[in-house]
Amino acid sequence: MGSGYRIESDLALSSDWLPPDAFSRIYEDCAVAVAMAIEGVDDPAIQEARVVDVAMGTVVWRSTEDEYE
Repeated sequence: MGSGYRIESDLALSSDWLPPDAFSRIYEDCAVAVAMAIEGVDDPAIQEARVVDVAMGTVVWRSTEDEYE
């Protein structure tokens, strides 16, 4: 597996100012991936976005307080 961080969500993420592929890229910097994920979520109570460490396969950040299994 490669290294970096990817964004996941159960629903489509979108942004008025980011290109559509912003949510399918692999980011080298976790903070950048989190910032992109935040931009793609309209309502974190309804839609969860997650940032995943590609190498480990673990969630390192989520937009909700729910535990990820």
